[in-house]
Amino acid sequence: MTMTTEQMVIELKSVTYDLISLLERENQGMRAIPMQEYERFINDKTALCMRYEQLVTTLRKHGDELKKLPTEIRAELRELQERFHDVADKNRIVLLAMRRTTDHIVKTIVDSIKKQAASDFSPYDKYGNAASAPISSYSKPQQKKSLSVSLNKTL
Repeated sequence: MTMTTEQMVIELKSVTYDLISLLERENQGMRAIPMQEYERFINDKTALCMRYEQLVTTLRKHGDELKKLPTEIRAELRELQERFHDVADKNRIVLLAMRRTTDHIVKTIVDSIKKQAASDFSPYDKYGNAASAPISSYSKPQQKKSLSVSLNKTL
């Protein structure tokens, strides 16, 4: 079934409002989104973005019909598009900042591991058990708690 221009405009408005809401939620608190929900969140975001792009592309082909729409509807669409682009720009900045932060954390961990590997003393023996520090390094031998870190995801 082919949609009329008016129906596409109504759906575009609906999709744009949903997309703005989703992006604002992501901007306000990516850390607040539980990891179990995040995959569904990304799927929703992807589906809305694809539908948004499809509607915009189709409506561009109906330029003459869009010009015939009432001025109020065209003005509302323009304002909605501006709001969407503002929210999308903020979202891009938030995601970039989170990416840079994550990269910095991973680099710090990797650098620390490299530094540790280069030193003569390892907190682990060849069997992976926590080793004690050499007595010559300290006035009293101390039992230290150790922590093993493993990065198993590509960020």
